[in-house]
Amino acid sequence: MSFNFAYLSGGKLYLKLGQATVQTIVSEFGAAVQQRESQRQRRDGWKQKSITANLMPGGMSGALKPDRSHVPVAVQGVCPTGADRLLYTLEAGEVGGIFTLERFVTPVAAISETKTPPPRQQPKEKRLFHSADFKIDRVDFNPEYQLIACAAIGKDGAANIATMPVNAVHLAQVTEGDSLDLAPKWIPGFRRAIVFQSAGIGRDGAGYIIEQKHSTIEQLDIDRQEVITLASDPKYDLLSPQMTADGTLYYIRRPYRPLRQRVKFSQLLKEAILIPARLLAAVLQWLNFFTHRHTGASLLAVPQQSIMPSQQMSFLGRLVDVGAEMTRNRRFGDPDSPALVPRSWELIEQFPHREPKVIAQGVVAYDVGLEGQIVYSNGSAVYGALPGGQIERLVVVGAAREEQQPIEQVVILDRDNHLN
Repeated sequence: MSFNFAYLSGGKLYLKLGQATVQTIVSEFGAAVQQRESQRQRRDGWKQKSITANLMPGGMSGALKPDRSHVPVAVQGVCPTGADRLLYTLEAGEVGGIFTLERFVTPVAAISETKTPPPRQQPKEKRLFHSADFKIDRVDFNPEYQLIACAAIGKDGAANIATMPVNAVHLAQVTEGDSLDLAPKWIPGFRRAIVFQSAGIGRDGAGYIIEQKHSTIEQLDIDRQEVITLASDPKYDLLSPQMTADGTLYYIRRPYRPLRQRVKFSQLLKEAILIPARLLAAVLQWLNFFTHRHTGASLLAVPQQSIMPSQQMSFLGRLVDVGAEMTRNRRFGDPDSPALVPRSWELIEQFPHREPKVIAQGVVAYDVGLEGQIVYSNGSAVYGALPGGQIERLVVVGAAREEQQPIEQVVILDRDNHLN
């Protein structure tokens, strides 16, 4: 089984086209932003020096001073708009925008007509929109109406759904309120309608978010200006919804956890007992750093990783102890690509007027094709299945291998996804 799909990992965009090797897409805009910042830092670097830095031992100031010359560039969302065209959102420092990428695929017909494949055309990036007022998250494209839908996240933390014609330069908000409206997805063949996840938020007197309700699945009919709730369960967050033309609803379901949780006395007692051990570990880490810095040898006989805290990573807005989850999940599925999130994070298929059906467990991202084909990721690998077929692993990436970060999103690239 072969699929054409794209995935995001560590803020980078990767393409997997059939049996070809994975290719990395580098944004020209993001690279230009980083280059300009690097040039500015070199030009104004003398202003950053201080008396304190000059008085420190040789080499120490460089070791302790953070590198601010690197502007973080991350792709936040991606979707296809044609057989050889992608739409994606990019965050480069304080600026976010929507971009298209063209000519990243060599046509199959051109390969079959010649003995040697033609030279690959240079991908072409085009900026459609950018702003420093808010961040752009997940994005989706409606080919019938030539409309872009995305989630616009304001500086106060609230997020609303916005749309924009592909040839326009301004976003128009179509939802409002102090909530988190995320992951918009157009409903095929159903007027101008979108499904998205939504969660209410609560703030303290200073305006900071202190609570978040469970996420529900909403349907927005833009023409009728009507929003209805499609699915809601106080015990679960229902995330990343998609609806097919026949009304089948897909989403990720995970147990709901409030931001402010009541602490049990037993847990509080356990944390208090662990305080001395954690303080000792911190002191040993500090001493080991300076010993290694000046002598080249470690102070501790045990490997440094053995006393490091568990690695926390964010998936779908929640921190997860990746190391602990990988250890638990090696007993299930593929031991060399275990899920990075709890198995209670389930991919759900819900037909109209039927009970929800669990398709896979430990899921962080997925996509559904026009003909019912599915790709999904557990953070370590990407899996695919045709309608009625068995699930097959397509590629191993993410934290299962050191060279890449966990997968954040996966999308099917074209309508003819099953390659012969």
